[in-house]
Amino acid sequence: MGYTRENFEEWIILIPFKMEYFTDTFAGENNLKLDYSMGSLDELEKWILANYKDAEGLIKDKKTLDYLTVYIGETFRKYIGGKWFIDLENKKNVFYSMPVLKSPEYKGVTSKSPLTYATACISRNKGDYISTILRNNMEH
Repeated sequence: MGYTRENFEEWIILIPFKMEYFTDTFAGENNLKLDYSMGSLDELEKWILANYKDAEGLIKDKKTLDYLTVYIGETFRKYIGGKWFIDLENKKNVFYSMPVLKSPEYKGVTSKSPLTYATACISRNKGDYISTILRNNMEH
C-alpha cells in the first residue's frame, strides 16, 4: 500500500465512510460486533485467522486489509489517542508510505502500525495478539 501525500489525505477523509460500511454492512455479513471495543479486536482477529491462511493472502486482499487497518487504528485511537501519519520522506523507515498512528504521548515505540498488526496476527495465531498490543500500550 504505497501512498502519496494527496491520496493519504483522501484516505483520512474517507475513514468515517469506510468505518460506517465496515462496522455495519461488513460486520452484519460476517456476524461480527464491531464497536471499537477491546473484545471486538479479538473477534475480528479470530475472523482474520478463519479467513486467511497466511499474511500474503491478506496483503493481496487490499480492500479488506485497508478496512482492517482503519478499524484497528481507530480502536487504538479510542483507547490511547494518536493521529494518523504517513512518512513519505525517509525511505529507510520500516513504515515508509504506510499509515501509522503517532503521538508524543506514546511511550517506547512512537509509531503504531495497525496494518502490520493485522498481518502479523496470522502467523502468531493467538486470537488476542492485537488486543494484547493495545493493552500493553495502555499500561505505559
